[in-house]
Amino acid sequence: MAFPLMMRPTPRALVVPGTVVMLFLLPWLIYSSAVVHRYGLRDDYAILREAREEPGKILRFCASQGRPLYGWLLELSAKAAGGIDGLMGLRLLGVAGLGALAAAVFLLLRKEGWRTGSAALLAAFLTLTPSAQVIANWSICWPQAVALVLGLVSFACARRAIGHAHEGTSRGPGWMLAAVGAMATATLIYQVSGLFYAVLLAAAVVARKDASLKDTVRWMAKHLVVMGVGLVVAYAITRVTFATGLFTASPRFSFEKHWVDKTLWALTHVFPNALALSALNEAPGDMDGYWGMVALTLTLLGVGVGVEGRRSGLTGVGRWLLALVTLSAAAYSAGFLAGERWPTYRTLNALTGVWAVFFAASLVNLGTVWPRYGPRAATLLLSGFVAFSALLAHEQSLELFALPQGRELALMEQGASLVVPAQRPRVFVLTAKQADSTAPFHYLDEFGSVSVDAEWVAKEMLKALVKERFPREPDVGGLYRFAAGPVAPEPRNYDILIDMRRRHVSAARPALHPPR
Repeated sequence: MAFPLMMRPTPRALVVPGTVVMLFLLPWLIYSSAVVHRYGLRDDYAILREAREEPGKILRFCASQGRPLYGWLLELSAKAAGGIDGLMGLRLLGVAGLGALAAAVFLLLRKEGWRTGSAALLAAFLTLTPSAQVIANWSICWPQAVALVLGLVSFACARRAIGHAHEGTSRGPGWMLAAVGAMATATLIYQVSGLFYAVLLAAAVVARKDASLKDTVRWMAKHLVVMGVGLVVAYAITRVTFATGLFTASPRFSFEKHWVDKTLWALTHVFPNALALSALNEAPGDMDGYWGMVALTLTLLGVGVGVEGRRSGLTGVGRWLLALVTLSAAAYSAGFLAGERWPTYRTLNALTGVWAVFFAASLVNLGTVWPRYGPRAATLLLSGFVAFSALLAHEQSLELFALPQGRELALMEQGASLVVPAQRPRVFVLTAKQADSTAPFHYLDEFGSVSVDAEWVAKEMLKALVKERFPREPDVGGLYRFAAGPVAPEPRNYDILIDMRRRHVSAARPALHPPR
């Protein structure tokens, strides 16, 4: 018996599942050519050794900063990675996490009423931001992708809990408990990543076009309580581990005390990075594109708010502005409370995501001004922006992560190849400065940075490379005598000089070259 034609899947029915698959594969397409290179970045080398030689150290270190689950995931994965080539596997875990994030964001946006095209483009963009690039290209950052996904899980559970409470069913408390649990778990991985919850909350607010300001405030407050309770639960668990002596608190685990100064610092050093969306902070280089993107974001947002006011009056304007201010604060709350001032991109996933939501929504709003062709034009413009961001993410992954870090590793590997155990040579590594980077520019310890700018990094990198040559040697550090510093000693004081500034390796005595 033949099935009726109406039972066959139609092209329209395949749009959503097909989009989910493409969004999951997008990060692989963008980042794979970079992450498969042989390279590591700063802490990567120490993490590999500690996972093998000092079990529990990574867990204790991360737990001392309130991130015990981060330490647990990192230690397990680094031990499985084994050596430098295994770092690629950790980076691929980060890429897979970003793919899962994009697919989940798309499905949740659809549930909130976003059109398929706009939802897909926004979900894709969230995997292309500088913050996402760090997760994909820095091996030890892969657990942050897990925390981001848990932030989405928390929102989805809270959404169901609030819906059941509104309907008067008995399932609400269970979903609410799951929402708080997911938020607390994400926080115990990486405090700022669980706040990605705020991104979906922002997307839901702009989709609630007919809600009153009062209803919006009440609805947002319920979600913010879930976020807050999750953070408090994670903090309480962390404090218990300190009080019981299970872990020892790090001096870095402290709260900010100078709130006015921190606010001014955040507005001038943090928020511009989020407003620039896909444009990278190149200070002190060419900043025209960066500030141009900041201006474009603010201008487009102003237009979007104006169009919303035209459609919904002051209620619409108030709803957007309230959500923008409140959710920006929520997205950066952990960073604001922390007693550190380090504007890295790996702490900006949630804040950038909130502004990306309003950027996309403003463009969609602008398209409604011209009913006949405007929506299509807005989609094309958003598509062009996402496509440009994808090309930028691909290029920056190669030029600012894989290639410069690969060159550093290759130079150190050249020096490690000269180590002859029988002679126990004296190896001196001339450490570099950040200005010595071979990348087009650098930003803090993330984009285009120099890894071997400190003695401990040089020591760990060389040890990892010598370990590759002599895998059966229990202590490869005993095969050579190591020293490092920013100033080269006299030639008579070393046998092998690895100059990370001038990019060359020299041997003081020809006899040190390994036999052919």
